[in-house]
Amino acid sequence: MRMTWIALALATTMPATAMAQVGPSAPAAETSGLGASTLPPVDPALLAQARPIALIILPDGTMARMMGPMMQKIMAPMMDSFTKMPIRDLLKAGGIEADKADALNPATIEEIMAILDPNFRKRMDVMLNTMMPALGQFMGRFEPDMREGMAEAFASRYNAAELGEISAFMKTPTGAKFGSGFMELAADPHYIGKVQAMMPEMMRAMPEILQKSVTEMGTLPKPRTYKDLTPAERQRLEALIGLDSKKVTQ
Repeated sequence: MRMTWIALALATTMPATAMAQVGPSAPAAETSGLGASTLPPVDPALLAQARPIALIILPDGTMARMMGPMMQKIMAPMMDSFTKMPIRDLLKAGGIEADKADALNPATIEEIMAILDPNFRKRMDVMLNTMMPALGQFMGRFEPDMREGMAEAFASRYNAAELGEISAFMKTPTGAKFGSGFMELAADPHYIGKVQAMMPEMMRAMPEILQKSVTEMGTLPKPRTYKDLTPAERQRLEALIGLDSKKVTQ
């Protein structure tokens, strides 16, 4: 029974996680740890050439369109597919031993949540219909920064002649159509449909993928406990956490 509750915990959190992952990521400097100071300088002349291209590819309002109705239409069938997964498949993808997970009946998340939470689907719909527009508004605030980052990326990858050719193409009707819709391709139902169709196979492959990580990590020393630390390390840890030694050991 404990394994079932673990799976249900995953089931109620993974749709929200999937929403965040399908949408655009937050600004790279805040998420990747690669600050601007770690990157080589960009030629100002090339950057000036690249900025109009970035503006065509990422015009104002792109994030709101991607994360609003467009993404809502995509996420609804994705959540439907997710809830039809057998609990035992979800457990195996989460790292539970296959023989223990296979001992369970092939009940789906949808079937179990119908008993535990009859409003589960409505709850997910509320999350979808409120989270995605809010994410779109939030991401819209960062569009100027994202455009600048895109321009810097172009300026670091292409020379003046190449940027000129790209710019000339973007000024044609076909180029303008391609450029203005390029970002939205990530949320296109044709593309997302292929990703969605891959998910069941990926979930079945996860146990083997995780096992490779477990095998590799087995060659590393085990993490230390508080008791294994030297007095100086304990003091440093306590200072970092902001707790005294009595509370740390409790």
